[in-house]
Amino acid sequence: MKLEVNSYGESYALKHALLVYESPGNQASYATKHPVQTIDGKPMIRPGAPLTEGDYKALIEGLKPKDRPTIEWNDPTILAKGMGRLIWWTSARKRPMFFRSSSHAAMKVDGKNICPNPGLVFMAGPRTLHIFAFKGEAAPVKTTKLYQAPFFNVWSDGKVCSGNATLPEEDQRNDRDAWERFFFGSHFTHPNFGQKDRLTLGVEPCAFWQKQLNRPTKAFPESVLVDINLTVNDLLALDFYERPHVRAQGEF
Repeated sequence: MKLEVNSYGESYALKHALLVYESPGNQASYATKHPVQTIDGKPMIRPGAPLTEGDYKALIEGLKPKDRPTIEWNDPTILAKGMGRLIWWTSARKRPMFFRSSSHAAMKVDGKNICPNPGLVFMAGPRTLHIFAFKGEAAPVKTTKLYQAPFFNVWSDGKVCSGNATLPEEDQRNDRDAWERFFFGSHFTHPNFGQKDRLTLGVEPCAFWQKQLNRPTKAFPESVLVDINLTVNDLLALDFYERPHVRAQGEF
């Protein structure tokens, strides 16, 4: 019998046992601490002594969650993390979307509805969010082609214009749900550039989203996604933020 637990390279061996005594009706409890010895391959609880206040404090300190052996869930939606960025993806789905007209837009778009979205790849930095689209239902890999996120308030390099929206708090910067709430919980007001066929291919973007608000399609029409000559692997480059990105015409 092996009385050990391994966690992240550390080895834990069984050393003590606690025996808890309770009075009838569980009105009071009493605990004793006992050393454990292995005799002929079997653990044996030896005579102990009452648990002191010092023993109690040492026990609580030793069992803090950060020190306890844990099992981490390997979330399949996370593509990469490290160097101050978190990259994840979401499948094509319908989401609540909120639109409010702006003087920056050629057409007025107002309203709210549950609208289809393509598959999306998000990249969160300390105070920035980039978002891109991809085609298909399969999980993205390094070679997956990325497309312009077809949303208002997103620049041509994928960076989200936060405007007066509230960024996630510092302790939520690795919380994907917080970033997605930040983006989809804000009003979409206008395209961030005026170049034709740069946000939605073959259709004026305000007209496209107004139509979706009026009568949402069953799925997002991937034919309108604009190729921007990027792959998921490009997001992993350490100098991604510093690279010169081609700006769309009329971008501000």
